[in-house]
Amino acid sequence: MEPEAGPPREAAKDPGQNGGGGGKGDSSRMLEWIKAIGMPLVTLVVTLLGGWYLTNLSKEREARESSEHLYAQLLTQREQSDAQIRKDMFGVVISSFFANPKQGNWAKEVLHLELLANNFSQSLDLSPLFQDLARRLSSDTTLSHKEAVALRSRLDRTASDLILKQVTSLGRRGYLKDAGVRLAGWEKSVGTPFIDVTLPKSALVPATPYEPVNDKDTITFTVEVSDVNIERREVEVRLRVDFSDGTDKDLDRHFWVGQYDFPMLDNTQLPFGLRTSVVITEFNVPDGETNNALNTFVQFHLVVFPATSASFKERQDYDDILLDMLRGKSPQTVRQGKPP
Repeated sequence: MEPEAGPPREAAKDPGQNGGGGGKGDSSRMLEWIKAIGMPLVTLVVTLLGGWYLTNLSKEREARESSEHLYAQLLTQREQSDAQIRKDMFGVVISSFFANPKQGNWAKEVLHLELLANNFSQSLDLSPLFQDLARRLSSDTTLSHKEAVALRSRLDRTASDLILKQVTSLGRRGYLKDAGVRLAGWEKSVGTPFIDVTLPKSALVPATPYEPVNDKDTITFTVEVSDVNIERREVEVRLRVDFSDGTDKDLDRHFWVGQYDFPMLDNTQLPFGLRTSVVITEFNVPDGETNNALNTFVQFHLVVFPATSASFKERQDYDDILLDMLRGKSPQTVRQGKPP
């Protein structure tokens, strides 16, 4: 007797038909496709963007360098043109002072000196020309008193304005002190300074690793009247500069100061790369009191400034420049160089 057939068995399920197993395989194949297609695209996009950025950066740099070159070229051309104009003007004006003077041309000579002073006061010492023209104005008998006073006033005002501009500019880089002095009875004040200031050395001399500045060190400046010449409008002064850190650097000088001494050109050299100058911007002598100091008033200025701010004629010597360079070096470098 044949056995009774049981219920039909279900066919074995294919693992590939399972939902979980099939999803994993599809995801793997999709990732592979993304990597195969997406990475080259990303590389291409990054390359294009990077190239575009670098190209723009290079173009901007070239444009900036071209603009800077053009600007420098224009500045150079302008300076050359300005120098040529100043050279031509200087040749014409300066020749007038050495040509045979013509009678009655004083106003023209004053004008020429004004042109020179306003354009070359920082490169030429014009005080001899001012002094010579002032002497000739005062000795010319063909001029009326009114004309002589007017021309001398123009001369003095030109010099005063230039000196004031220079001391103001130098004072911003260093120190400036003003003092008005009445010359009545000046003989009794000999030995008494009308300027007496003590400044911290650190305020004038920058500290460097090679040469540090002690905060307690000071520099004292004193100025006093030693003699007076009203006719020449000059005052002899005594300038003393005392350094608290040593007497070997102290200074004691006597010199004459007039209305036509410019501080950028007429100054005294000091240690530590400093310069100082005593100048006059006003010398008021009442009319008719040529040799009388009773009512005469003088405006003095004491200015202390770095030597680098002096005129080209009065700039530092090579030795001073070398010392300033050594001051700026580090202690280790200087020790290796074995400075003197």
